[in-house]
Amino acid sequence: MPLHIGKMFHVVHMSEELAPLDAWYDEVFAPVRGMMDGNYSPRDIRDGSLLGIGDSIMESMAPANEPGAEKHPVGRFQARFGRHLHSLAWYTDDVGAIWDRLAAHGLRVIVPGDGGRPDFGDIYTHPKETITQLEFFQAVPGHPGPPDFRFEPDWDQRWAASPNPLGVVQMAYQTVVTNDTDRGLALFVELLEGEPIHSEESKLLGTTSVFVALGPESVVEIAAPTDPDSIAGRDFATFGESCHAVGWEVADLEVAARHLEQCGVTIVDRDDETLVTDPADTFGAPFRFTTRRIPGDPRG
Repeated sequence: MPLHIGKMFHVVHMSEELAPLDAWYDEVFAPVRGMMDGNYSPRDIRDGSLLGIGDSIMESMAPANEPGAEKHPVGRFQARFGRHLHSLAWYTDDVGAIWDRLAAHGLRVIVPGDGGRPDFGDIYTHPKETITQLEFFQAVPGHPGPPDFRFEPDWDQRWAASPNPLGVVQMAYQTVVTNDTDRGLALFVELLEGEPIHSEESKLLGTTSVFVALGPESVVEIAAPTDPDSIAGRDFATFGESCHAVGWEVADLEVAARHLEQCGVTIVDRDDETLVTDPADTFGAPFRFTTRRIPGDPRG
């Protein structure tokens, strides 16, 4: 039975406090707000916001400032990784089928509540088994959760009318880092039915990569560090496999570069198509900004 992996839901960006991270996104990306702002989850003991940027959502997140938060998964992640990208999430219209596939391959599936096979709601993988944590979400009928503006017919016009100081066109790709590309392909291609669309070695980023189209609108980069002094190499040496970076397609690289510099974001390297920012200036998340579209991108 084929899986039903749909639109990417969000990429989670973790920090120790939500307000400074949200303020940074407001200054640098000027996202569209109103989906979820400063939301407290008693289940996860965390604060979070959903930030609309082009075709994508970044979820800023931090452990709630209350006793016991450090014992919950969000608090434990933040204590270990600090400021870092956390996980990837997709919509699905058959979360049970994905649960079946994961369970059949012996992977642990985390289901909020009773933990059994769900008909609706969200499921999570264990990050040690899938390079990073993956989430799949199916809305409960009558209780769709936070509104997602991207499904509304006027979303493209709303984004076009927004400030968008970086000139973001779309999220180009999401990067996971591993020293075992075959393991990444087994997960994203064989298990989750993604399609390999492009392979390359990047001297700029110090990686060899395979790009996989997953669902109708997202591309995952499986990156193996080749340079231990690269951002990817240092991240892997410190934390091992993880959700590592996000690449953003922009309309004009020089416009993006000027805005980043005005916001105090250091550009550590670049070529004619792509610039790389310093994670120290971007709350620990390596960001790339590029005018290049990955060959084979399903969005054309």
